[in-house]
Amino acid sequence: MDDNVEDCPVCFTTFDDTLRRPHNLPCGHTVCSPCIDVLKQQGAVTCPTCRASHAVPEAGQFPISYAVEGLVRRLRGAGLASLPAEPGKQAAPPVTRPAPKATTGLSKSAQSLLQEQEAKVLAAIRSCQEEQSQLAEYLTTLGGWSSRQQRLQDELQTLVDQSKSAQEAVHRVESRVEGRQEEVRQKEQQLHAALQSLRKAATRQEAYEVIEDTYHLMEKDSQRTGECLGVFPDVHAVTIVTRVAEASRAALQAATAAAAATQAALEAPGTAAAASGDSSLPAAWPEASCIADRLQALLAPLLTAEDLHSLTQRARGLVEAGLAFAVQDVEGQTRHARISLEDGSLYLHSLQAQALPNFTATLQMGKVVPAAPPCEVFLDLAWPGSAARRVVVSLPKDTPMGRQFMLLCSGQRGACYANTRLFKVMSEGQPEECVVGGDYQTGDGRGGAALLPHLDQGEYWESGKAGAVCCWRRINFACGAQFSITTRDMQRGGFWAGVFGQVVRGLEVVQEAAQHRPITEVTVVQYGVVLSQ
Repeated sequence: MDDNVEDCPVCFTTFDDTLRRPHNLPCGHTVCSPCIDVLKQQGAVTCPTCRASHAVPEAGQFPISYAVEGLVRRLRGAGLASLPAEPGKQAAPPVTRPAPKATTGLSKSAQSLLQEQEAKVLAAIRSCQEEQSQLAEYLTTLGGWSSRQQRLQDELQTLVDQSKSAQEAVHRVESRVEGRQEEVRQKEQQLHAALQSLRKAATRQEAYEVIEDTYHLMEKDSQRTGECLGVFPDVHAVTIVTRVAEASRAALQAATAAAAATQAALEAPGTAAAASGDSSLPAAWPEASCIADRLQALLAPLLTAEDLHSLTQRARGLVEAGLAFAVQDVEGQTRHARISLEDGSLYLHSLQAQALPNFTATLQMGKVVPAAPPCEVFLDLAWPGSAARRVVVSLPKDTPMGRQFMLLCSGQRGACYANTRLFKVMSEGQPEECVVGGDYQTGDGRGGAALLPHLDQGEYWESGKAGAVCCWRRINFACGAQFSITTRDMQRGGFWAGVFGQVVRGLEVVQEAAQHRPITEVTVVQYGVVLSQ
């Protein structure tokens, strides 16, 4: 490009004094008016020659390079047509500009194709320049992160040095305490010897001598005790250790947060990690126009319950990509539950103990799962020859059995309905027909211990409708987690008692399951809570 200073380095078109005037960039290179106008739309101009980035001047235009214009005029052998005439003088006639490069022998169709291809090339050049600008901005961000990490590393090294000093101080105090322990042990031996001497004194003279020796020994002991209390604990060592420990904990928390943010940014799609085919990265990504937009999405706050309830664009993108999870700590173990969007409803699936996938957004389960009904839960039933299908149960009242049913469908207490089986069909083919399940312990109706006390004290109701979810056993006994679901409407005013829920979607799944034999092949393959409708 240096050999053709009369041409714009972007579009490779010769500068002129009208449409393609040359403009100087602060780095010294020159770009024509149309190309610099396109570059200015990005907020800053990146030099196409040296890649230096320049802010747009307050006036909105970079200065015109009159030297380049003069060079172009000399090359063309003509004056500058657009110069204004001096006062009192007649303006010079327009200079006839030289014709563009000869296209003799080309048809209009060929010329049109050439122009069309030229436009595509110019668009590709602008795209490359825009990408270069984005990459340069991203590189600047990475440089800032690297500097921050280096500062943090230096601070941590200082803390490590302080921690070593504190540890050395502790060792010195330990040596002094151990020495004091030895002194106290020897003193105790001397006191035992004095006690024996007191007990063995047979004459008046011996008694006086022993008493005097014991007096001096006790006086020294009192003095040593006072010295011990004056020396221990060592104020200097305790202060150093306490302050260094507090500073170290704070620094470690900051370092962990910074490392997590940097790691998330480095693993964004389009980086080397994504290009390497890392299967832990997300398969889907919200729409973004540039690297900065994606980076901003990466560094956005954690998912909130408000995001889910209102189903914001970001929340929807995370849920549809399978990256939204609710987490819960149970007995020191962190478990997570996937959140999905199906048929316009959000579902919280069963808790899992496996490690979370990379690049996920999380929130605490207590933020999205109600503490008690009313709510809706679901069970996915499957049996040989039938794919898993969903049964949604409404728990309209806060009853003890309904609350327990919700806990077993969420797994919050550890016990759950996962992989349990329907183990009985009652009154087969009759109006009272129902299926029975919920034995999460033995699977055959002998288990299913209650999670909550006083299950029989709830305000249950009666129903003669198909799909009623009822208490099966004496709910204050050992099998209180078992339940039944009616498959047919009662006749002649009959009803089921102890109802705490109603199937609102998927009753046909329960009815088909009741016809399958053996019924013990019907399994709950998935369960969870409906978060929204």
